[in-house]
Amino acid sequence: MQYDYPNQFSGQGRGPTVCESCMVALGACLTQSIAGHATSRGIRINSIDITVEGDLDMRGWTGISNDVRPGAQQLRVMMNIKSDTASKEQINELYEIGKRFSPAFDTITNGTSVVVVNP
Repeated sequence: MQYDYPNQFSGQGRGPTVCESCMVALGACLTQSIAGHATSRGIRINSIDITVEGDLDMRGWTGISNDVRPGAQQLRVMMNIKSDTASKEQINELYEIGKRFSPAFDTITNGTSVVVVNP
């Protein structure tokens, strides 16, 4: 995968930023978790549309302000599951299953210890 910055940040716009890829990974993991659990429950899904957007205050990333985190301040996930056969209750359960069993959702929302090891 090629990552890049937009032209405004001295990039060439040849790929997503790492933060954009993080949001894509979150959406993909939610989708896989929902689809896998729906299959195991015999629920047929016609489509799953997930959009992830977020807020990033560039003052934190650039170091202009020490009062602002360099990471995203908030991510918003919009999910839309469509099924011709599932009940509204089953669809609502799938939304909750996605949040409960997605490893990426868990990692982002609960925080994870990261150890940086230098050679």
